[in-house]
Parts: sequence; structure tokens; C-alpha cells
Amino acid sequence: MNNKKLVYALIAAAVVIALIVLLVRLVSGAVSVVSSGFNAVLGVVIVVALVIIVIWMFAYAKRH
Repeated sequence: MNNKKLVYALIAAAVVIALIVLLVRLVSGAVSVVSSGFNAVLGVVIVVALVIIVIWMFAYAKRH
């Protein structure tokens, strides 16, 4: 194996490693975005549920 083939093999290996790293970072970023969105929706649902509970408590106290 001469030096030219060795250089091409090293460049090809570096490109493959860079593509794998890029893919892992993209998947990690996508998971992070989905997780953040889920947490935001969950937070809104909890706040709405608490507001409904407080309204129900005042309505119940007003009737009794």
C-alpha cells in the first residue's frame, strides 16, 4: 500500500467518523426539541388543571 492509498483511506475514515458524529448530534438535538415541547405542553396542562381546581373549589364553597 503506497502513501496515496493510505491518505485516501485516512480521509475516508475521517469523513465517515464526521458523518457519524453529525448524525448523533442531529438525533440528540431532535430528541431535545421533542422533550422540551413535551415539557412545555405538560406544564400548560398542569397550570390549566390547577386553575380549574381553584375555580371548582370557589364554586363549591359558594354553593355550601
